[in-house]
Amino acid sequence: MTKSSIILFAALLFSLTLSGCSEAPPPPSSSVDTVAEAEADLQQPVAVSPLMPSKWIEGTHYNVIADSASEQKQVVEYFSFWCPACYGFEAVADQIKSKLADDVTFRKVHVNFMGFTTPDIQEQATKAMLIGRQMGTEELMNAAIFGHIHEQKQKIEGMSDLRQLFISYDISGADFDSTLTTDELTAAFEQNNNEITQFKEHLNSVPNIVVNGKYQAKFTREMTLLDVVELVNWLSQQK
Repeated sequence: MTKSSIILFAALLFSLTLSGCSEAPPPPSSSVDTVAEAEADLQQPVAVSPLMPSKWIEGTHYNVIADSASEQKQVVEYFSFWCPACYGFEAVADQIKSKLADDVTFRKVHVNFMGFTTPDIQEQATKAMLIGRQMGTEELMNAAIFGHIHEQKQKIEGMSDLRQLFISYDISGADFDSTLTTDELTAAFEQNNNEITQFKEHLNSVPNIVVNGKYQAKFTREMTLLDVVELVNWLSQQK
């Protein structure tokens, strides 16, 4: 884990207190004193066996929000490009992804109900994320959109701004346009919004982690970054 990731994690703790993300679950409080200690912690194997006694307690560290788990093991992060906490959580999400078992997928769902901008513009950003996913550049373009909003402090006022952002990363406007109109993009967009509807009553804040379509992770203040990673991994192995 790099020093910049530690800084971003610390920024997450602060940003979760900001207006707009203030209803988010209490953030994990890092007990890491040095970068070296953090790197050492994250090199430790993550216990994911569902047969082992667990320190994770229902109602404290996770909620059960559905009757049955999905067939595919999956971790889904509900987020908004406009949310400062979600921007800070990117470093944490990278650590979660890097420790998942090979049979567990990680996917993002972009929400459309934040107060930072209009629902229409949020949904256009969802489509841009999905275009990046279909073109194999999702991580790059997500980082670009986050950076555009939170680092360059630039507004996104419509699809033309998002298209231009792709072009600035040497992705052709024609490819952007053709992907935008595919049936696959339409289906992926509908799935994204259906997943928001499915869990809307549990999504009073972002970032929000839902595992196997059944478990909602809860991060308490005494948890370290390693604890966050371990909890999500453990949930991914639950039925």
